[in-house]
Amino acid sequence: MAIIWLWPASIAAARSPTRGSKGKRQRRKTGQALVWMLLKLCVKVFWSGKMKWNNEQILEWLRLPGTKLATVSGVWSTKPAIIQRIDDDFPEIDMITTKSFQVNPNPGNREPIIAEKVAGTFANAVGLRNPGLTVVKEELKSLREKRQFRALLNVSLSGSTPEEFCILARELEAYADIFELNFSCPHAKPGYGSSIGSTAELVSEYVASIRKATNKLIFPKLTPNVKNIGEIAKAAIEAGADGIAAINTVGPEQLIEPHSGKPILYNPLGHKGGISGQEILPIAIEKIREIRQAIGPDMPIIGMGGIFRASDAAKLMEAGANVIGLGTVFAYVPGKFRKQYLQEFRKDISQATQNADTYILKRTVASYQAARISTIDEPTKSYRVVTVEGVRMPFSSSQYAFIWIPGAGEKPISIAWDQPLTFVVRKREYSQAGNKGEFTHAFFQLKAGDTFYIRGPYSAPAPLTEKKLAIILSGGTGIGVVPRLAQELKAAGKKLIVYHGAAKKEEIVLQELIEPFADYHPVADEGKAGRVLDALRECQMEAQDTAFYTIGPEILMKKGLQVALDMGISPDSAFASLETNNMCGIGICGECEVGGVLACQKGTFFNATYLKKHQFKKLQFS
Repeated sequence: MAIIWLWPASIAAARSPTRGSKGKRQRRKTGQALVWMLLKLCVKVFWSGKMKWNNEQILEWLRLPGTKLATVSGVWSTKPAIIQRIDDDFPEIDMITTKSFQVNPNPGNREPIIAEKVAGTFANAVGLRNPGLTVVKEELKSLREKRQFRALLNVSLSGSTPEEFCILARELEAYADIFELNFSCPHAKPGYGSSIGSTAELVSEYVASIRKATNKLIFPKLTPNVKNIGEIAKAAIEAGADGIAAINTVGPEQLIEPHSGKPILYNPLGHKGGISGQEILPIAIEKIREIRQAIGPDMPIIGMGGIFRASDAAKLMEAGANVIGLGTVFAYVPGKFRKQYLQEFRKDISQATQNADTYILKRTVASYQAARISTIDEPTKSYRVVTVEGVRMPFSSSQYAFIWIPGAGEKPISIAWDQPLTFVVRKREYSQAGNKGEFTHAFFQLKAGDTFYIRGPYSAPAPLTEKKLAIILSGGTGIGVVPRLAQELKAAGKKLIVYHGAAKKEEIVLQELIEPFADYHPVADEGKAGRVLDALRECQMEAQDTAFYTIGPEILMKKGLQVALDMGISPDSAFASLETNNMCGIGICGECEVGGVLACQKGTFFNATYLKKHQFKKLQFS
C-alpha cells in the first residue's frame, strides 16, 4: 500500500526541472532515487511472492540496471539438492545454472578432472558428466513440484545434433526459466560443445531448429576460442536466440605436473582441459565487448570468465554483461564463507569496495607434492597400510588427501596419521574392460621406494561432542579416520571406547595408534558378518551422556546407527562419516553433496537427525 501512495509523488519528484535552484535539482535527484528504490522493491515483492515470470518479464528484469549474480554451469549448482539450498539460503544469487544435460547418461571423465595452473586459474575436463534426460526430467520435475523458485533456473543443454537439443528443450521446458545452449565446451567429444559454436553458420542452424522446438528463452553459450565471436553472436540472435551467455573456458590446454613431468588431467582426448579463472578475465572482457557491439544494446548477456572481485564484475558490466556469472572463484572461497563472500561482493559493486576479497584464499588449493613410499604393511592381498616420506601435511580428523598415480587416476583417501603420513587402502574389484578398480589396482602394484603424488588436506574436522563419553564404531578402511579422531576427543577430555570391526583378524591394523587414547576393542568377523555390532550392544553406558561415531562400509554404519539410537543415544549426537563420490575436493564439482551441502567443505560426518531430514537413502534407519 505504501508503494501505491508514494509512487505518484516519486514520479513527480523525478520529473522536476533540471534547471533552476539547487533545491529543485536535489528534489529531482531524490525523486529519481526513490523511483529506482521503489522499482527494486516492486521486483523483490513480486519475486518473493513466488510468482512465475513470463519471458517478457524475465527479459525486462535482465535489462534492468543493477547487480545480478548467477552460478555457472558445472560449478557448485550441479545437483538438485544444491540448487534447492542455493535458492533457499543464498538470496545473493539471482540465477542458478545447472550442469549441462544430455539425452543419454554420460559418465564423463575419470579423475583427475581438475588441474590447478596457478593460484586462481584451473584447467578442467569433467567431460560433461550427467545422468541423462530421463533422470534429469524427474529431478527437475520434483524440484518444481516442491517449491516455487526465488531465483531464475537456467537449465544448460548439450547435444551433438539439433535434434538432440530439440528433444531436451521439449522435455524440460516445463521446468526451466531459461535454456543455456552449450555450444562451447572445449574438451568435449567431437560433435559436442565448441564443435558447434565455432562457426556462425552452424550456430545459426542449431538455434533456428531449437527456436522452433520451444518458446522458452534460449541463450547460446559461446566459445572464446574463435576470432569472430561477435559475428557468431549476431547470427545466433538473428536465428532466434533471446540473449547470449559468454564465455566458456579457454583452450583446451594440457597441464604438466612439475614433479612427475606427467599430464595431470585424465581426459583421454589429449589430457587437455578448458582454462578458467583469473587468467581468462581479460579475454572475457574483450569477447563480451565484441558481442555487445555486434548484437546491440537491448539483447541481454550473461557474462562470466575469471570474476573474483567486484572490480572484475564492473569491468565485465562495462563491456556489456547484464548478469555476472561466478564459477572458479568458489574453489577459493571455503563453503563456510560463501554467504559472507556473496553478501560483500554485492556491496562491493555498489560501493566500489573490495571487502569480499577477505574471503578468497590467496594460495594454491590443488597443487601436488611428491610422496615416496617408506613402508608397506600388507596383512592380506587386498589390504594395505602405507607410510610415506617427503611430505608434510598437517590435518584434522576426517580430512583426506587425493592420491594421484599418473596414468591410473586419483582418489580421495583418509589420512590416518601424519608422523609419518599414513594411509589405509583396500583393493577394489578390478576390470580394465569395465573401467573398474584401476586406481587401487595400480596402487597395489607400487613398491617401497616408489613415488605417488598427493594434494590436500580437504574437508573439515569431525564435530567434537560435548558429551562425556564417545563411542566409535569402525570397519574396513574406515579405521583410517579413527586415530586422529580418538586423539582429538581425548584431548577434549572425553572418555573413549573404540569398536573396530574387520572381516579377518589380519585386518586389525593401527592398533598402536589408537590404544593411547581409547578403550580399544578389535572384533574380527571370522565368518559372522557384523560381529562387532554384538560387542557394541553389550556396551554399558549412560545414553544421555554419550555420543556415537561410525566410520566404515555403509551397511555397518546403517546398522550401527540403528543400534546406537535403540540404545537411547540422541540422534543429534549419533554421527556417520559418509563416503561420497568426491571428484575435486575444492567445492565445485558437487559430487559429494549430502542434503545440499558439500562434504568436502562441511566435513564427512553427519548426524542422524540431518540424515533422516534429508532422506539420505544409503543410510535409511527408523
